[in-house]
Amino acid sequence: MALLGVAAFNTAIAALLTLVGYGDGFGKNLVFSQCIGLTVLLVIHLGWRKFWPGRPPPLRLPFFALVALAVGGGWLGGSALASMLLGLPWHTGRSAYAALAVTLAAGVVMSWFFWSRQRGSELERQRIEAQLKLLQAQIEPHFLFNTLANLDALIATDPPRARVMLAHLNDYLRATLAAARKEHNSLGEEFSLLRNYLEVLSIRMGPRLRYELVLPDSLASLQVPPMLLQPLVENAVKHGLEPKVEGGSVKVSAREAPGSVVLEVADTGLGNHSQGGTGVGLANLGERLAAAYEGAARLQAGANPAGGYTVTLSLPR
Repeated sequence: MALLGVAAFNTAIAALLTLVGYGDGFGKNLVFSQCIGLTVLLVIHLGWRKFWPGRPPPLRLPFFALVALAVGGGWLGGSALASMLLGLPWHTGRSAYAALAVTLAAGVVMSWFFWSRQRGSELERQRIEAQLKLLQAQIEPHFLFNTLANLDALIATDPPRARVMLAHLNDYLRATLAAARKEHNSLGEEFSLLRNYLEVLSIRMGPRLRYELVLPDSLASLQVPPMLLQPLVENAVKHGLEPKVEGGSVKVSAREAPGSVVLEVADTGLGNHSQGGTGVGLANLGERLAAAYEGAARLQAGANPAGGYTVTLSLPR
C-alpha cells in the first residue's frame, strides 16, 4: 500500500513538472521522479526498520538525519539511476538542482506520511492494549475470588494440596503482573503462565479438567503480545468445560508453518462458546492482532465436528 502511494505521488510530481514546462516531456520526468522517489522510500524504510522497528521515531536529530540521508541518497542515487536508464549524462547544474528540490519535497512529504501513519497505528495499538488491561482487571478478580474460596476450604481439609495451589497461584499472579508491564512476551513465558493458570484450575476441578501444552523449543523465544492465549484458555474452560458434567480437556499448541507460526487452543467441551460471550472476546482479540501485526495475522474459530471448540491464530514470523 505504501509503495503504491509513493508511486502515485511520484507520478503526480512528474505530471506537475511537465505542466510547468520542466524537462523533456512526461516520460523522462516520470523516470526521474520514480527513481528519485523510490530511492528516498528505500532509504527511509531501511533506516526506520533498523533504528525504530514497529514504532514511530521521536522528532529529534536522528530522525531528521535519516530524512537528510534519504534526500541526499534520492538525489544522487535516483537521478544517476534515471540518467543511466535513459542513456543521458548526469551532471550538476540547473537540472540537478531542480531534481534536488523535488527530492527534498518528496523526502519531507514521505517522512511525514510514514511517521503519521505509524503514529496512528501506535495510538490504536495502545488503545486496544488499554481495553485489554481493563478487561483483565474485570476478569481476574472473579478467578481470584473463586481460587481463594477453594484455598480456604483446602486449608482445613487438605493442607498439602492447598500449598501446591497457593504456589501455582503465586507464580501465575507474578507472571500476569510482569506481562501487563511489557509490550511483548516470549512464547515460553506465555506457556509458563498458562501452566500455572491451568494447574490452579485443575486443583479446583479435579479430574474434570485435563490439559496439554505443546511448545517446540525452537519457538520458545518467539516474541508475541502479552497475555495473548490466556483469554482463549479461560474461555475454553469457562464456557466449554465447566458447564459439561464430565468436563474435558484443553490443548494449547504452537507449530511452525511456512512464513508463520500457528497457535491453537482446542477443547473437548460443549462447543457453543458464542453463547457464553466469547464472541466479544474474539472480536477484541482480532482487533489486538490487527494492531500488533498490521493486518498480517489471521484468526479462525469454530466448533469441532466431533465436539468442542478450536481457536487458531496464524502470526507472521
